[in-house]
Amino acid sequence: MGLWRPSVQRADADRTAPLHAPLVPTLIAHPPSSPGREARDLREARDLREARDVREARDLREARDRRDVGDARDPRAHRDAGSLRFRLTRLVVAGALALAGALYGPRVLVGADAEAWLDDDRATEVALADAVADDVHAHVTTDAFHTGSVRFDGEWAMGTHQMAALGLAQVVLAHPELADRYRPALREAAHVLADPSTYAFGEAAWGAAPLDDLGADRGHAYLGYVALALGMAREVDPELPEAALHDRLVEALAQRLEASALGLVETYPGEVYPCDLASIAGAIGQHDRLTGGDHAALLARIAEVHRTHFVDARSGYLAQSVDVATGAPRDAPRGSGTALAAYFWSFADRALSRELGAALLERGREDLLGFWAIREHAPGTEGRGDIDSGPVLFGVSVSATGFALASARLADDRDAFAGLLRTATLFGVPVARGESTRFLSGGPLGNAILLAMMTARPS
Repeated sequence: MGLWRPSVQRADADRTAPLHAPLVPTLIAHPPSSPGREARDLREARDLREARDVREARDLREARDRRDVGDARDPRAHRDAGSLRFRLTRLVVAGALALAGALYGPRVLVGADAEAWLDDDRATEVALADAVADDVHAHVTTDAFHTGSVRFDGEWAMGTHQMAALGLAQVVLAHPELADRYRPALREAAHVLADPSTYAFGEAAWGAAPLDDLGADRGHAYLGYVALALGMAREVDPELPEAALHDRLVEALAQRLEASALGLVETYPGEVYPCDLASIAGAIGQHDRLTGGDHAALLARIAEVHRTHFVDARSGYLAQSVDVATGAPRDAPRGSGTALAAYFWSFADRALSRELGAALLERGREDLLGFWAIREHAPGTEGRGDIDSGPVLFGVSVSATGFALASARLADDRDAFAGLLRTATLFGVPVARGESTRFLSGGPLGNAILLAMMTARPS
């Protein structure tokens, strides 16, 4: 076949530069001929080329058929191809499962006990309650905290016993057979809350010991926390030695609310916090149910003041602090104060409690793959964290997220509770020690708060 191409090219050879030397022998073998013969030769060449193309096509088809037959006779060919397809499929499936596990595995494993908490599973609640009771018996003092502020260290020591009393009492209300188990810790917490030395931080601010200053009709709004804790301890232990102090506290705090048109009671001189006022309202409401008292009109008035003066109309969040004279907000609406106030109001006005809780769970929540967190600052606003909020990361705060567990539980919002618990569990690092469980990153105060929030119950 290679010979015909030089013969045809030779027709133009005289009009161009000499062709490559290998063509010379070909020209000697096929000298030029007459036009008639040349035309015949061209036709024969064309016919040969067509025959060659036919033969090549036939040869290709036969080779392909032989290869296919060989594959059919040799199962290894199919096995190898099938094995490759299987490996590729397996890799794709494994990759998909790995991605799904990375995205959704943590939400299944972390906080898996949400349903147990919501259903008052005894073993689940006892595990944390035992740890909290142990902390109470260990006599937690200001030495356990290092905030850098004597006032805050004092508040946290008081708060540890106050939240412990709330949480342990709620566990007993769910499981009355546990009353004897937790009575010693409840009485120890009440004893600490009745000790004047517990309030050195308040005495430094006011110049007078708060428990000795009940008749002065001024300040100490943080005593609302104390009164509510004593009331809950008394509810499950009617013989509580501090019952008389509980009555005196509630009477004094109710008088302070009554004395102000807006129900403003200072926590420290010149400082009013709606969350602390909510603790007073909660303490009064709980005391009324326990003793048969009637402050319904006062509580209704104070609840309306909160709705009209302290709740941000756009976000539903509660102002963190207000002016001592006018009640006008002095700080932006905040998630930490709103979440804790929602829990306190559940003892006095369930409707207001639900409203505050809905603002947090519907408008203030952030959801990342099932891990819920609550924004510290109202949606659409930004700000920093402080001693109240704890660390604020990407707008969400530790305190608001932990306190909001109570609102989710009170509303029986299982999705919200599970989402918040996943986050609390992820960052709280729960560790089992014997039959008890504690959150390592929370310390005594954090464990007491979580027990109180995760066992919150309708009043």
